[in-house]
Parts: sequence; structure tokens; C-alpha cells
Amino acid sequence: MPEPLLLKPKPGPPFGTGVTRRRPTGRVGGLVSTAVSPEQARSASEAMVRSLGPGAQVLSPAQGSALVADWDACWLDGKRLEELSQWRALVAAGRLSEVNGAFALAWVSDGELRLSRDAIGERTLYYSKVPQGWIFASTIHALLASGLVPRRLHLRGVATYLSYAYLPGEETLVEGVLEVLPGEVVHLPLGGGAPRRESFWSVPEEVDASAPLPPESEEALRQQLRVELEGAVHRRLPSGEKVGAFLSGGLDSSLVVALAKRLHDQEVITWSVSFGPEYRNELPFSTLVADHCRTTHRIVELSPQVIVHHLDETIALHSDPIGDPLTVPNALLFREASAEVGVVLNGEGGDPCFGGPKNLPMLLAELYGDVAGAEDASLARERSYLRAHLKCFDDFDLALSRKMKEALAAQPIEASLVPLFTDPRWKTFVGKLMALNLILKGAHHILHKVDEVSAPFGMLPRAPLFDERVAEVAFRAPPQIKLKGSVEKYLLKRAVEDLLPRDIIERPKSGMLVPVEGWFQGPLLPQARQRLLDGLPRWELFDRAWLERLLSGKLGGLRPRHGVKIWLLITLEAWLRKVLAP
Repeated sequence: MPEPLLLKPKPGPPFGTGVTRRRPTGRVGGLVSTAVSPEQARSASEAMVRSLGPGAQVLSPAQGSALVADWDACWLDGKRLEELSQWRALVAAGRLSEVNGAFALAWVSDGELRLSRDAIGERTLYYSKVPQGWIFASTIHALLASGLVPRRLHLRGVATYLSYAYLPGEETLVEGVLEVLPGEVVHLPLGGGAPRRESFWSVPEEVDASAPLPPESEEALRQQLRVELEGAVHRRLPSGEKVGAFLSGGLDSSLVVALAKRLHDQEVITWSVSFGPEYRNELPFSTLVADHCRTTHRIVELSPQVIVHHLDETIALHSDPIGDPLTVPNALLFREASAEVGVVLNGEGGDPCFGGPKNLPMLLAELYGDVAGAEDASLARERSYLRAHLKCFDDFDLALSRKMKEALAAQPIEASLVPLFTDPRWKTFVGKLMALNLILKGAHHILHKVDEVSAPFGMLPRAPLFDERVAEVAFRAPPQIKLKGSVEKYLLKRAVEDLLPRDIIERPKSGMLVPVEGWFQGPLLPQARQRLLDGLPRWELFDRAWLERLLSGKLGGLRPRHGVKIWLLITLEAWLRKVLAP
């Protein structure tokens, strides 16, 4: 195989400049109200269309457009869904729960506006009350652009973001705007009344783990998982076209590449990211997989200068901020890939579905107790879950302003996790953690992020490991063969061990590390000081003395993680300035 092509992107024009590639279906939105004047409705709809971008679809019941749909790689009865008429027919037949793939739908029926989102959450949909009706859209940007949704900051949402680095559940950072949850239909009465939520898919109940699993049962599950993995990749391959894949060299992205190479009849092109030879990377592993699978491989080396140049516009793509340092690298990878392919596969989903290492801090807390919260045993599991994110949850007493603390006084942030931790469907602790990671992080962070940063380039990101059939097999498998002793993702490894080198199957998870700790001690510190000390204070969210200690690297604790927290706040400041501010 030829040597990988090394790409060193430079700061460029705004994302989307000169892009000719378009997604087959555009984003959706609409206003259904009897109290808004025709002129105001027309103005709002035109503003939403501009915000939603190419191919935007606006629901107009008065003009006969009673259903709009944004979808990708959707299948029903073994056939790909390709026309809007097929969606009308399956909705009328009540078969929404049988669709496999990414979608967001809106339609009017029986005096209601109905909104729906796919089972796992690959597409997003938001809504808000307006006089005598409702407004909805694929993005919060479009709701704000309509002029009908007030630009008010939801303070509890800020605290939630600081705890998770994303917004889980239906709440958003805009007061009065809610998100449709995965696998549900939201019924919004047009004549007044409260919304009604109806689930058509949910994470399956965990199997009984009390009895030992016979070897033949383990083998049957392994074979079934392999069949579903192959089906999930096959359904996401573009017919007759080259396909791309982001390759870290970890198990998840590697197995997706290996299956794509085996199942696709066109060229497979892979991309890996590096931040320069002076920083830790996974290039030896990703290059090993690219050579093993014989893909056309590219390495994209990103400098802090190109990251900060595209920082604001990347963050501004998100309906809610995502404080993941990989957001800008992800966007730049899509920009590079868009020159060659229209579909990019990724390995997201392996950890939440199959018991990845993100569960280990929580398991230790369960075994040895929540030491940091030992004075109060209530909500201990919930606090441990938030502490495992290693964000700002434990800094609230010192970090937050009085205004923020007053907004949290009625109920602590961790209380929202109680219904999930007490859900009787998941009886083991590992099962609970997997369900939480799939329901929360999968739908509101991972899939949300890749969908929004790929959109300006007309790209389609696809995540086979988040396929609902794959998730169903994962949750039917007892926890002892997902996390077997010290072996993480045991069942997943068994299912694909013939596809990959042993070095990939057996290597521990390390993850793609963005060197934010080093950057904020050096080249990006002036940027951070300007944004946190000059930009954030106008919102009255934080104690300035805490911000100064954070920027000076003087926070206490064993793992203060200054760089990660600075990135979290830089993301928040940029989002408030670029998205929410008038």
C-alpha cells in the first residue's frame, strides 16, 4: 500500500463557502398558529428557510404540505425509503416504529401538530409554544431566526451543560424551547392544551444476568451480533459511490472500516487526525488498520492556529453548545473529506452499547462509595455519574454566580437522573450505565455533534454502531459478556476478531486526545483570557475569582483538568455570543 497522504489544513474561508455538494433531503421547520397574522407567518417562514439552509422544507398545512421529513439511510421491509410519499403512507399506516435509520418528521393530523425523531437520535427536532399554536424546526437557530421565540437564557440549562458538556434530555439553553426525544412522537394540540409524549421505541429491558451463560448461548449472541453489524454497515453504504470513514485506530472505528471494505464494491477512503508530532496520537494504530484493510488513507494534521480560526463558526453550528474539544477537529475532517466523498462512516456507539471504559469510574464509585459526597448518601449514584464526566460539577460552589445558584436552589442538577437510575428495565449497574450513555450522550452529544458539523459541507455522517438493531442485540446480551472481568466490549471483540489484527482487538481504549492542556498553557492562553474574562461576565454566570484561578492553573483537586474546563467555557461564551445574543 502507498504511504498515507499527509494533509496540513490552513485557516480557510467560512465553512460552506464554495460547497456544491448537497444532502438529498433538507432540514425541516414550520409554524402552525391561528393567532399569527399572514404577514408575520410569511416573514417567520422565510427567515426559517434561510436559516435551515439548502433544501429546507417548511410545513404549510394551508397550502397542502401536511408532512415534512428529513431523513437518511432509512429502511422499511428491506427496502430503502426514497420518496416523501412513502413517509406519508407509513405514517398513515402507523408503522413509524418499524423504520430503521435517521429521521425527523412533522405532520398535522386530527387537530394536532405531531413531531417525531428516530429511535436512537441521529436527527434533531425542537419546538416552542407561540400564541394559539406551535413553532418547530430542526435547529434552534431557525426558531430564533423566526422572531417568534424570545432569546432568553435558561439558567438551569447552563448548569446542566457545565456538568455534562452537552444538554441531555428535552431541555435546551433557550428558555421555552424543548427538544423532541429519540423514539417518540410529541402531540401538540392546535386548539390549546399541553403536549403529550408517546414513545414508539426505547432501550430494551436488560436480560436476567443471575444465571451463568452457556457457551452455546454466547456463540449464538456473537453470531447474531455479527449479522446485525454487517447489516448496519451495509444499509449505510452509498450505492455505486466511494465511501469515507473516520479512523482512530480503536476497536470501534476499525471494525466499521473493516466491514465497509469487505461489503462495499467501491473505494474506501479513511481519515485520521493528528495535532503534530509533539503530541500523543494514535497514528500507528490507525495506519496499521488502513494497511490491513487496504484503504486509501489520509492523515490530517491540525495546528492550534487552524483550530482557533474556525472555533467560533464551528460552535455556532450547534443548536445547543457541545463542550467537546473534538468539535472543531471533527468539522475540519468533514471539510477535508467533502472533497472526495459524500458519506462518511464513523465508529461512534461502541462504548455506550457494549460497555466501554467510560463506565469504569462509575463502577469504582459504586464499589468504594462516593467519597466526595459521603456526607449525604442521597443521590450518590447520580453525583458519581456527573463526577465521572470530569467537567465543572464539583466546582459549582466556587464557580457559579449568585444568580446561577438561585436558579439551582429548588432542585439539584443530579436529581434529573433519578428516573433513569431507578428504571426497573435495567437491573445491573453496568446495564444502567450503558442505558444512560445511550439515552443521554448518544442522542444529545455524539450524534447531534456529527450531524451539525457535517451539514455545511453537504455531508452525510453515518454511525453503524448506533443502529437500533445493533443496540437491541447489545442490550439482550447479559452484562457479563459485555464487560467480562477486565476485558471491555468482550462480545463486540468476539464478533469481529477475524476482521482485525490482534494488536487492535487487544489494545486498551485510549481515545482521541485534543491537547487542550498544553494549548491553554501556551499558544491559546491569550484567547482564553479574552473570552472568559471579557466575554463571559456580561452574562453574570460565574465568579470572576474562580475564572482567574482556572486560567492561572491554580484550581485544587487531584485532577483539576484546567484545559478541559477552559474549553468548556470558551464553547459556552462563543455559543452565547454567536447564537443566542441578538
